[in-house]
Amino acid sequence: MSPDKQRMTGFTLLELLIAMSLLGFILALLFGGMRLGARSWDAGEMRAENSTHLALLQGFLRRELSQVTPFHWKKKADMNLAFIGQPDSLKLVAPIAVRLGPGGLFLISLELVQDKDIGQLVMRRVIPEADSVDFTALENAEKVVLADHVEELSFAYFGTDTKDAEPQWRDQWGNRDTQQRLPYLIRVRVKFSNGRVWPDLVVAPLIGSDTGCMWDNSTNRCMSE
Repeated sequence: MSPDKQRMTGFTLLELLIAMSLLGFILALLFGGMRLGARSWDAGEMRAENSTHLALLQGFLRRELSQVTPFHWKKKADMNLAFIGQPDSLKLVAPIAVRLGPGGLFLISLELVQDKDIGQLVMRRVIPEADSVDFTALENAEKVVLADHVEELSFAYFGTDTKDAEPQWRDQWGNRDTQQRLPYLIRVRVKFSNGRVWPDLVVAPLIGSDTGCMWDNSTNRCMSE
C-alpha cells in the first residue's frame, strides 16, 4: 500500500482532538439536560407535596372552625362563651377528629410560635375539666405543628355585638360586647417566609346540638336556660 493511501485511511492528531472536544461538548450538554430535568422533577414533586399539604391543612382548619361550639364555663355565673379571638391567635371549643385522639369537646388554640427563628402555626388541644373556667389548661398542652416557616398569621371575625347592629369585620372577638356571641364568619390568613401567601380561608361556624346552653339562632348568641 502506498504512503498516500496509508495517510487517507488514518486520523491525524488534530482530528482526534477535535472529535474528543465535540464528544465532551455533547456529553456536557446531555449531563446538563439531565440535571435540569432532575431539578424540574424535584421542583414539581415539591410543589405537588406543598399543594397537597395545603389542601389537607386548610381542610382540617375549615372542619375545626366550622364546628366551633358555643360552650360556656359551667362554674361561672355569667354566660360568657369559651371563645377568644385575637388578631394573631384563636382559642375555642370544638370536637377533634377521632383519629387525632379521643372524641368529645376540646379546648383548642391556634397561634404563631417562633422556634429557633422559624415561625410555626401551632395547635394545642386538651379536654376541659369539669371545673374549667378559662383556657389556662392549654398552656401546658402538647403543641402540634401544623405548618413550618410561617411569617405571618392573622385572624378576623365577622359579626355583630347586638341584634340590630350591622355586622362588620373585627380583629378581636370575645371582649365585653361580643363575649356572649359567636362570629358569623372567621377568616384565616397565612403568609410564609418564602413569600407564599395562602388564599383567604373564610369559615362559617355551624352551631351543633351539644352547645352547653340554650342557643338562640335569631341572635347567634347563648341564652340563659
